[in-house]
Amino acid sequence: MFFDGNIFWFLMGIIFILVAAGFKVFAEDKGWVLTWWKWLLAFIWYVIFTMSFYTYGTLHGERETADIRLFLLGMVISLILGVGFWRLMAVNPKNETTKEG
Repeated sequence: MFFDGNIFWFLMGIIFILVAAGFKVFAEDKGWVLTWWKWLLAFIWYVIFTMSFYTYGTLHGERETADIRLFLLGMVISLILGVGFWRLMAVNPKNETTKEG
């Protein structure tokens, strides 16, 4: 099966590199300062997001009844964490102008 083979994991690695490079360029365009712990949070969020799809595929292939429910739970958790991470990143961009009053 395709998802058990080395080609799948090779392609997942390529996708991860492309997503990480795109995130770096996007963050630079937004003026975000990326520290090591922000990269770690982004990586953890990406793992949770992708593992939701992997879990769904595994459970669906085994004809388990909880496949879609566990997938939706993972997506809700990813959404909540993603919004929190987005707000954390956008709190203090380096190109923010101060108000003079």
